[in-house]
Amino acid sequence: MNPLSPSFLWRMCSLLVLAVAISMAVSIRESWAPEPPFNGWIDMVEVEGRVLIVQAVSGTNSTECLKADKTEVAESKTSVRVRVVLRDVCPRRERTLLEKWRDELWPRSYIGTGGVVVVPVTLDRPLGRRKIFDEQGHEVQVCPIAGSRLETIQRCQM
Repeated sequence: MNPLSPSFLWRMCSLLVLAVAISMAVSIRESWAPEPPFNGWIDMVEVEGRVLIVQAVSGTNSTECLKADKTEVAESKTSVRVRVVLRDVCPRRERTLLEKWRDELWPRSYIGTGGVVVVPVTLDRPLGRRKIFDEQGHEVQVCPIAGSRLETIQRCQM
């Protein structure tokens, strides 16, 4: 093959363009915007006097990255309504353009349990016979604290 022939030069230019495109795809990183806060699902509330220990659950985040952003409590004579706003505080790992394409073409599957945040809340007066509701109006399981935390949770799971 003649090194100056048009077909040889065309092949070399194509290889050079391909090499540059691959190196750009491997090196360009995608940055992520911070995650907005979101409502946590209240799984269970442990009670001791005026203190509620609220377990807020997120279906998508791990416990290490999950923090309570805000807790709101509205008390009445017959009920207590609780809302916990969660935030993912861990920065998301940057992906290269090549990793992004791979994830779009062959999505990964994850098996996770979600994250749990335990938030203490102090009421104006003891809970007594009042019922606890989440933000959507669903009644939340109340578990009186007695003994160790493990014993309390085991007793409430029955």
